Amino acid sequence: MKKLLWKLLFLAGLVPFILPIVIGLYTMTIESWELFDWIVLYSFVYWPTYLAGLIVIVISLIGIFKK
Repeated sequence: MKKLLWKLLFLAGLVPFILPIVIGLYTMTIESWELFDWIVLYSFVYWPTYLAGLIVIVISLIGIFKK
């Protein structure tokens, strides 16, 4: 059961890395944005989300591989 929680935490840590792509694809359909431009803008403004996601991923990997 604990391994499942660590895996869910790992997936939650991946969300900040997947979300810009999904939002960028949506923005491309309703406005005149290019995906790369959107990702650069998102990364510039919301860079702390990448750090938070990375920290959550590291904590979850420690929990998964802990004996």
